[in-house]
Amino acid sequence: MRTWKGGILLALAAVMASGALAVPAGAATAVYPPGGGQFSGGPEGWEVTSAECNVPALCTASGGYDGADGVPAGSLGADTNISLNLLTLFRSAVTLQSPDFRASTGGAATLHLERRFSQGSLVDLAPQLDYRVQLVDRTSGKRSSLITETLDGASGWSGEDGAATLKAGHTYALAITAETSSNVAGAGLLSGTTSARFDNVALTVGSGGAGGKGDANGKGGSGTDGTIAARVAALAPATLAGPVQMKGKRLFVKARCPKRIGRNCRISVLGLLKKGKPATANRTVKVAKGKTKRLVLRVKPRAKGKVVNRKRLLFKVRVRAGKANATAFKRLKLIRR
Repeated sequence: MRTWKGGILLALAAVMASGALAVPAGAATAVYPPGGGQFSGGPEGWEVTSAECNVPALCTASGGYDGADGVPAGSLGADTNISLNLLTLFRSAVTLQSPDFRASTGGAATLHLERRFSQGSLVDLAPQLDYRVQLVDRTSGKRSSLITETLDGASGWSGEDGAATLKAGHTYALAITAETSSNVAGAGLLSGTTSARFDNVALTVGSGGAGGKGDANGKGGSGTDGTIAARVAALAPATLAGPVQMKGKRLFVKARCPKRIGRNCRISVLGLLKKGKPATANRTVKVAKGKTKRLVLRVKPRAKGKVVNRKRLLFKVRVRAGKANATAFKRLKLIRR
């Protein structure tokens, strides 16, 4: 991973990546910051504004772009490195900030991201991750928290969502602060690195307005068509949940329809060896609002040998709710039984 250590910023060119979220045809939606937050080709202008640890000589905090990890590959990272001689509790903090963007469309918005936390070889120190995502209004000077979460153990990739309101014409930025701390004092015998990863960070706003009442956790009413379109676009990656079970020529995939979409979903799933190269047959299922169904995908005979040898597999998911639809890609862990 390319890193910025101790708060020193290394200039990285903003690279426009293909968006993980497809804007529904005919629906007036906007995705911020520009680039879609998939990070498949670079950091998209995000940078580390601070990186620090409370035990400077024995603990190093760093952050940066990781081109190898993500869903699909490419994400932002916040790492904490501990040396052998640490004999106390540690706490580190890394802040990742997006480039400024001007909201040409205002109204209710949904922030979606996917995160992962690894304790590395420091499991005996019981490290945990506390992260928060804030919307920084450069125009008014106000900050609002969109997502806050605590992970008290290792966690694979999982999607999280939060609600926001944007004002047209205002300039904003997103800031992710990842704090990693130990709950058990070091004995001087452990060393290693904890890692937090963030991917598919996108704020989607629809021109239809708020529609229903929402709260800080992103829960809201049924909303207008514009709001629903924005929610479908933002929540599409969260409709697939891993791990995926493989048994013979069949893959068992969990598809869910998030309550925050506000309507029932029609979900189509396709397994891929890579984008544009199917590994399975396509399967479509209707899922009630807030419910989960298990899909069975048949692996294509020519792809079985390659699928069997993989630890993770890329999936293409298309979600339709009412007249709104969106497409996303998500890489899920494969387990065999």
